[in-house]
Amino acid sequence: MTFLAWPLAVAVGAVAVPALIILYLLKLRRRDLEISTTLLWKKAVQDLQANAPLQKLRRNIMLFIQLLVLAALLFALAEPVMKSSSFSGQRHVILIDRSASMASLDSPPNAATPGARLAQAKKEAIALVDSLREPGLFAKAANATGDEAMVIAFDNAADVRQNFTSDKQKLREAIEGITQSDAGTSMSEAMRLAKAHAPKRLHVDNDGSTQVIEGLSGGPEIQIHLFSDGRIPDSDQAKPSHEDKFQFHSIGSRSSGNLGVVSVRAQRQYDAPKKLNIFVGLQNSDTVDRTVDVELTVEGAVAAIKAVTLPAATTPNAQVPPSGANTGAATPAVANSGSPSADTEPPLVLNPGVGGVVFSIEREDALLAEIRLRPPTGSAGDLDAFSTDDRAYVEAPPAKRLRVGVVSSGSLFLSSALAGLPLAELRNIPAAEYKAMTQKGETPPFDVLILDGVLPPLNNMSNAAGLPPGRFLILGSVPASTAKDGPPAPLTDKGKSGNATIVDWQRTHPALRSLTLDSVFIAEGRDVEVRPGSTAVTIARTERGPAIIELSSGPTRAIIVPFDIGASSWPLDVSFVVFLASALDYLGGDAIAGANDATQIGATVSERLPVGAADVRLLPPPGVEDVSESVLSPLPDGTVVFGPVRRAGVYRLTWKGAAAPGDIQESGRTIRRIPVNLLDPQESVIGTTRSVELANTVVNASAESTFQGDQRLWPWLLLACAGLLMIEWFIYNRKVHI
Repeated sequence: MTFLAWPLAVAVGAVAVPALIILYLLKLRRRDLEISTTLLWKKAVQDLQANAPLQKLRRNIMLFIQLLVLAALLFALAEPVMKSSSFSGQRHVILIDRSASMASLDSPPNAATPGARLAQAKKEAIALVDSLREPGLFAKAANATGDEAMVIAFDNAADVRQNFTSDKQKLREAIEGITQSDAGTSMSEAMRLAKAHAPKRLHVDNDGSTQVIEGLSGGPEIQIHLFSDGRIPDSDQAKPSHEDKFQFHSIGSRSSGNLGVVSVRAQRQYDAPKKLNIFVGLQNSDTVDRTVDVELTVEGAVAAIKAVTLPAATTPNAQVPPSGANTGAATPAVANSGSPSADTEPPLVLNPGVGGVVFSIEREDALLAEIRLRPPTGSAGDLDAFSTDDRAYVEAPPAKRLRVGVVSSGSLFLSSALAGLPLAELRNIPAAEYKAMTQKGETPPFDVLILDGVLPPLNNMSNAAGLPPGRFLILGSVPASTAKDGPPAPLTDKGKSGNATIVDWQRTHPALRSLTLDSVFIAEGRDVEVRPGSTAVTIARTERGPAIIELSSGPTRAIIVPFDIGASSWPLDVSFVVFLASALDYLGGDAIAGANDATQIGATVSERLPVGAADVRLLPPPGVEDVSESVLSPLPDGTVVFGPVRRAGVYRLTWKGAAAPGDIQESGRTIRRIPVNLLDPQESVIGTTRSVELANTVVNASAESTFQGDQRLWPWLLLACAGLLMIEWFIYNRKVHI
C-alpha cells in the first residue's frame, strides 16, 4: 500500500488530533447555587459543555469514536492505494493492430460466439486505460500525478489517434474510434511515431545550451503495449529504447487455419482476343489438406464452379517443431516471458500449401468478374475465420486488336519484329504523306503510331513536348517544342553521346514488366535531359542518362527510345519483340477501362479519364460504411489520383463526360469500376503467435489476460466515517434522553 498525499494528511492530523483531545480536557466552571433537591445533580455532572481547562481525561466512548472518524478522514486525505502488479511506469504507448487479419472471427476463444480480433483488442485496450492510475485529489499540493497514455493504430501505415494524456475519456474515445482496415501489417512506422512523440532526453552543456540525445527518451520510463495477433512481417525492424518496456498482448486463436485468394489476373489470348483466361492463385495455411469450391461470377451471374484441393501448410526445416521439442539451438533474449500452454501452437514461419485454378470464357466486351471461395458442396458452416481474402475482383478490358501505323525510313529490324504481332492492321506511311496529313490537322486513323527517326511537324495542335494528340512510340528521336512563348519543353536533346548499357529499368512498368535489358549494348547513345517536375518520366536508364522515357501531356501519350536501335544490340535480342508488343498494348490500351491489373490494398490508384471529364466522384465499395464518397479533381492530362485505399471491394469512379471503351454509362453519368483486393500471402496466414521478435529481443505474450489497476481506498474510508458518525449520533441521543 502507498499513500499519494501522505504529507498533507500528516500536516492536517498534527493540528486536528490535538485539537480534539484538548476539547475533552476542558472542564465545566460551576457557580454555587441553592437548589431545592439533588435530583438534578446527575444531569449537571453529565453536562458536555466545557469552559474551564485541564480536567482529567476519562474513558469516553464518544472520544474514541471521534478519534476513529478523524483517523479515517486523515487516511482518506492521504489517498492510500493498493499497488497493482499488472504493469509499471507512468507513460504508456498503446499500439493497436487494425490490419486485415484482425478481422478474423476467432476471438475470444472461450466465448460462445467468436468475435473479431480488433473488437477484442479494443476491449482489452480500454481495460488497460481503465486500470491506469489517476491523479490524486490534491495532485498539485502533494505532487501526485497520474499515468499518461497515447494511442496509435497501425496496419501497413500508422497514425496517432491520441497523444499522451491522463484523460481516460479521451483515450477511450480514441480506441473506440479505430476502424477495421483490409491492408497488410507493418509495425516500423508505428514505432517511429511512438519514439517521435516520446519526451527526449536532453544533455545540458557547460555553457547552458541543451542538446537532444538520439535514441534515448527522457522522463519516466515508457511501457509499450502491443495488441495484435503477432503476424507482423517487419517486427524485427522495430527497436524500442533500452530503458523502455515492451508488453505483447496476443489476440486470437493460435490454431486458426485459412484458405485465401492470393493472386488474380485476367488476360486475353494474344492471338484470339475473344478468349479470356482468369488465373486465380490460392493458399492454404491450415495444417491439413483442404478442399474448396472456387466460384466465378461474371457481371453478377455464376459462370463456373471448380473444386480444388490444396495441400497442408508445412514447417520449414530450420523452424522449431510445433511440439516445442528442444533442439539445443541457441535462442535470443526473451523479454516479458509469459506462460503459454504447450499445445499445438503453429510456428511463427509456415510454408502454406499453394494451388490455383484457371477459368476460360469467351466474351468480347469488358466485364467485371468476382472469384469467391466457398465450402465444398454438401458441407455446412463457414469456410474459415477470415473472410476478407475469400473473394477477389478483376476487370477485363474489351477484346481489341490494335491498328498500328509506322512512319519509317525502312528499318528491317522494326518491320520484321512487327510482322509477327497479331495486329488488326499494320500500315507503313511514307514520311511525306504523314507530314502532309499533320499540316492539314488530320489525325491518322490508328490506335498507335510508331515514328522511327521521324518527328511530326509543329502546328497549332502541338503541345509543350512538340507532339499532337495521339499515342506514339518514338524511336531514335527526341521531340521538343521550339515555341518561345509557350511552357518549357519537358525534354532537351543534347546530341549524341558515346556507347552505353542499360543499367536500370522500372520492372513494374507495363511496357517493361517482362523484360531483361542488362544485356543491351548501345553503340551510339543520346544525351537527353528530363526537366524536373515535367510530365516526362524516365523508365529505363544507362550509366549516362535516360534510355527510355514515358511522356504524358493531355490527350498525348508517348514512349520515347531516344537512341538509334540500329546502332545497338537490342534488335538481336528477344526482349526487343517483347518490348514492342508490351509498349503497343500499353499505349493502345491506355484509354481502355480495366486495362490495368487489379489494385492491391494499400496502393495509391491513378486513373486517366477522357478529356473533358467533369464532376468526378469516387464511390466506396457497397457495404463499406467507414469510407465516404469523395470529390476528385483531374490533373491537366485527365489523371485522377486517390488513396492509399484501405478497404477491399469494387470502387466506382463516376463523372459527367465521354466514356472510354470498358466504361459504362448510367443515368447520364459515366462509371468506371476499380477492383481492389487484399492479395497478400503473409496476411492470409492468420494463426496467432505467442511471441514477437523485435530487433533487440524476443517478447513473449503476456500471461495476464485482464488488467487490474491501483485500488483506491479513500472511498471506503469515507464510508467508514459515515458509519462511525451514525454510531456516535446514536450514542449521543441515548445519553441525552436518559
